[in-house]
Amino acid sequence: MRTHIVLLILFFSLMEASVVYAGQDEYSDCILKYLKEAKLDAATDLIRNACYENYGGIFSPTEKVRKYNECLLEHLGGIESFHAAMEIRNACGSKYLR
Repeated sequence: MRTHIVLLILFFSLMEASVVYAGQDEYSDCILKYLKEAKLDAATDLIRNACYENYGGIFSPTEKVRKYNECLLEHLGGIESFHAAMEIRNACGSKYLR
C-alpha cells in the first residue's frame, strides 16, 4: 500500500512538471513582451501574475479570468502612476470579472 502511495505522488509530481514545462515558452514570451514596458512594481506584479495565470499555470483560467488578464496586459505597459495601475486593474475587473 505504501508503495502505491509513493508511486502516485511520483506520478503526479512528474505530470505537474511536464504541464508547467509545456506552457513555459508561452509564459516566457508573455513576460518578454509585456514586462519590458513596466515602470512600477505594482504593474510588474500584475503583469507577471496575468502571464502566469494565462500561460504558466497548471490549470487553464476561465474565459473571464483570461480576458481580465489580457486587459491588464494590454493596458498596464508604460503606466507611471500606482493609482492609475489600480484604476486599470479595477476597470478590467469590473469589465470582465462580473
